[in-house]
Amino acid sequence: MKLDILSQFLLIAHHPSKKRFLVSEQHINHGIIGAALLEMNLAEQLKVENGKLRYIKGVRSDNAVIADIAGLIRDSKKNRKIRYWISKLSRKSHHYKWAILSDLEKRKIVHIEHHKFLGLISYKKSYLIESNTRNELIYQLNKKALHGRNLDNEDLLMLGLIEACQMHRVIASDRQELKKLKKALKVIIKDSPIAGAVDTTIKEVQAALLGAMVATTVITTASN
Repeated sequence: MKLDILSQFLLIAHHPSKKRFLVSEQHINHGIIGAALLEMNLAEQLKVENGKLRYIKGVRSDNAVIADIAGLIRDSKKNRKIRYWISKLSRKSHHYKWAILSDLEKRKIVHIEHHKFLGLISYKKSYLIESNTRNELIYQLNKKALHGRNLDNEDLLMLGLIEACQMHRVIASDRQELKKLKKALKVIIKDSPIAGAVDTTIKEVQAALLGAMVATTVITTASN
């Protein structure tokens, strides 16, 4: 079953047996936008020039999330830095997340539960109903990261997202492998043929995550 980068990212980030994700909401939110921008770059919908994103006219996507993001970037009055788009678009990540999960539900990989808190506030939970697809994704990423062979551009983008969102533990089987994996990913990303776009996007996702975490810490400290 062929999944796009957005779906792959959310699937491997999802807990295999519980109704939650293995990384924080901030990592999910920024990771979704990073995944979308990387996928658009791979499809030649975007080009990175001097750290700014330029929309390439005439290239369209059937993916609703990608199409929405492409429209926002296309309609911008000027080319803007990746950091700007990650910050702006991450506010819509909650909506994008459920759109991606809904697609995975149609593929019978995920099931979405609809609940109401106190009978008033609607909320949703998701859990996996088919784990083979996720297991195979993790196995392949682990093998390719550690051995560095037969890597295509899609693999490089996925490994870049794992680096950006600190998801190394998701694909590593033990502490010793985790150490090797972290070292291998830095080399792979640096030496990749699409290193410029990948490395720039990864750094901006990491910077956005750090900024969000610092802001959360400041707010929490101030409220105590």
